[in-house]
Order: sequence, then C-alpha cells, then structure tokens
Amino acid sequence: MRQRVKIIANPVSGRGKGALLGTAVAELLRARGCAAELSETRQAGDARASASQAAGFQAVAALGGDGTVNEVLNGLPDRDPPALAMIPCGTANVMAKELGIPRSPEGIARMLLEGREIPWDLAVDRVSGRKHLLFLSAGYDAHVVHVFHAARRGPIAMWQYVWWGLTSILEFEVPRIVVELDGRLVASDASWVQVSNVAAYGGPLCFTPNARPDDGRFEVLVFRGRGRSGVVRMFWRALVGWLLGVDLTLGGLDFHEARRVRLTSDDGRPVSAQVDGDPAGQLPADLEVVPGGVRVLAP
Repeated sequence: MRQRVKIIANPVSGRGKGALLGTAVAELLRARGCAAELSETRQAGDARASASQAAGFQAVAALGGDGTVNEVLNGLPDRDPPALAMIPCGTANVMAKELGIPRSPEGIARMLLEGREIPWDLAVDRVSGRKHLLFLSAGYDAHVVHVFHAARRGPIAMWQYVWWGLTSILEFEVPRIVVELDGRLVASDASWVQVSNVAAYGGPLCFTPNARPDDGRFEVLVFRGRGRSGVVRMFWRALVGWLLGVDLTLGGLDFHEARRVRLTSDDGRPVSAQVDGDPAGQLPADLEVVPGGVRVLAP
C-alpha cells in the first residue's frame, strides 16, 4: 500500500466539485493510514509548481481534466518521479476513459492506495520541451480550442466546444501542414493532423481508433481535404462511426505509425496546435515517443 500520496486539485473543475472531491479522497486516504497531502491550484502554473515538489511521494494525483494532468506531468521531478494518477473532474477526461478510472471517492482512494502501475508512452516535443500523454493536433480542432479558450469564462461544458466549433468555422483558414514521419516526408498539404497515444477524443468522438498508450509509437492521422467542407466530413465520419460502430472511409484521409513526427507550416502562416485539449501555441512541433516514459496508476 502506498504511504505518501499528493493530490493536486483544480478546485473549480467539475463546476466547483473539484474542491469537495479532493477533500473527500484525502480524508479517505488518511483514514487508511496514508499521509495524503492536498494542494489546490489558484491559477495557471500552480499545478506544475506543486508537482515539482513531489519528491518522496509514491504517487501524485491530478484532480481535474486532461489539461490539469498535463500540467502536473510537466512539473514532475526528472529523477525518480512518482507514479501519476488522474482523479477525473473535468470536461472530456480522456485519460480516465482510457483507463476506466472510477468516479466515486471510495474507488479513487482504493486506486491511489492499491492500484497497479502501468507503463505509458510519453510524447516529448523537442521544440518546446513540453510533454504530453494523449495527443497533439494541428488544424481545425486546434483552431477551435484556441478560440474557445481565449473567450471562455469559468468552468467548461462540452456543449460549449460544439457551439464554438460551429461558430468559428467561418473564420477558419485551412492550413497547409508539412508532415514528416521518422524522417520521411508523407505530406506537404495536410489540413488536419493528429498525433495520438490514445483512441478516445472528446465526448464520443474517436479519430485515431488504433492508437495505444503502450505500443511505443504514435498513430498519426493525416487529412488533406481542402475547404471547410472537409472539416464537416471529418466530424461526420467520427460521429457516424460512434453511432453505428463502423469505420467509414474518407477521401484524403490516411493513417500512419511513427516514433518521430515533425509538423511545420508549408507557407509560413501561423498554424495553431493543441495538446491534450489545451492550446499549445503554434507549429512547428517535433514529437518523439519515449516508450513507457511515465508510470500511470490504473484500477
């Protein structure tokens, strides 16, 4: 049983439920003899700073959404880092879906104390140094993430992504993305690229169904459809695939496997990127997979 666990909680996640959930889990851990430390964030960067002080803990749990997990991940000590866990209380909670993490305080406390540690492939951007666990994308979805986060006020609801997705399409300029996989040029005119460690996306959507977090490689979606109609077809494909359980073909859409992925803008125009559901600046990106680069707690 783990004796020291640190919980880094976004108290406003889950529309204010984060603070209550963090307190409940910490109390359950202490009742079982675990030295549980609860640290609440107040602003961007707090989770990363708190994670950097996690030496000596057996596990660090990020309470919030996938963005909180990403911030904690990037703050963990480089030497002998503790295992990383997620306490889902955000909007998409992709990592929680992938692992089947329980939602009850009792189930979460049990996982933190007795859950198994599994190796999870780590993605590292050699340009920015940022690490992530789930996916990086450039194209329309990244554009929506940037527009939405610039305008958001307070907690996020899934319907807001849909709203901003519909309203921001008119101002979207389709990019031309150069894609190099393991040093090989595969596209110079991609309009949407997703580099994934996981199959799940937001809500019921799944764009990279064969991605796995423990196979030592990325699944890379490359879409060459031009115009805004291509965006609609991409989302329609994912939605119908979820409803009917089928994998629809789409012209201009290819899937690849790679261990190193470099993305740049063909014409020098800024191309937005998103990482694990949060804005991640603009291209270029130079991603490398580190097999089993982080230990993750699972039920």
